[in-house]
Amino acid sequence: MKKVLTRFAITLLVLFALVNVIVYNHAWQLTHFSEDSTYVKKKPEELGFFEKGKLAFTGVSLPRPENKIFPKNTYETLQIPGRFNLEAWMVKVPDPKGVVVLFHGYQNCKSSMVGYGDRLNAAGYHTLLVDFPGSGGSEGLETTIGFNEGSDVQRVLSVAKERFPDLSCTLMGSSMGAASIMRAVYAHDVQPDKIILECPFGTMLGTVRKRFDALNAPSFPLAEMLTFYGGWQSGFDAFDHNPEAYAKKITIPTLLMSGTKDARVSVTETKEIFNNLAGAKKLVWMENSGHQSYLVNDATAWETAVLNFLATEE
Repeated sequence: MKKVLTRFAITLLVLFALVNVIVYNHAWQLTHFSEDSTYVKKKPEELGFFEKGKLAFTGVSLPRPENKIFPKNTYETLQIPGRFNLEAWMVKVPDPKGVVVLFHGYQNCKSSMVGYGDRLNAAGYHTLLVDFPGSGGSEGLETTIGFNEGSDVQRVLSVAKERFPDLSCTLMGSSMGAASIMRAVYAHDVQPDKIILECPFGTMLGTVRKRFDALNAPSFPLAEMLTFYGGWQSGFDAFDHNPEAYAKKITIPTLLMSGTKDARVSVTETKEIFNNLAGAKKLVWMENSGHQSYLVNDATAWETAVLNFLATEE
């Protein structure tokens, strides 16, 4: 009996160690991009049964996002120094009404914000489109899904204000970009004139759990382990990376938008963030959109909401 218990205990220890190794590897791959561009990107819901099984053990190597779409108007490429040098595209228009700085989402780059930028340019706004570290033309391979990116938002805003001291400056971010802006206000006392937030997640742990939900896999305790390792590898506590909490410190006029069909960010999360925002605020639902660019299914609604918000005197 003693030998059986000993073998059982050893088996449990081996399994525990194996699970930790697998989760550690998953966390690394989700926060560190690969320079191998052969991987074909699929959403978790698009994976077959055997693909999901393989993914559970090996993880997936995410390719470094590349810029393949460019602004319609003439633009200047800027290099912004810092912990990683950032690349940005600056598009100027005649007689500008203001400047809007655009930040992309996870597994994306500034090309994903070009459609928004083009429409803002047409409406009379300078734009500054930014690559976060690990994406597009910026340095690095690592992402912290909005945590360290908060300091990147801070230095980009400094550049925008230095370049355009007499213009109002609005920060606009999608998904991770929105979380980064909220982190910047909360932790780095960033003070733009306005902010536009598209589909920020409520909590880091919650968004990790949704990844397991998309795979139809149980999230506990793997989501907690993945969150722990993801933060530990980059030197921060990922359990404290919570835009829901950041919102309580945001007194800047804010436009919050989210898609009613978004499988990544729930209606409840969005309402919680909105309720926590401490300043002037407006919530607009994109009725036909999921977790995507709102120009795909709700272009008119997006343009109306954004341009009205930018034109409003606070």
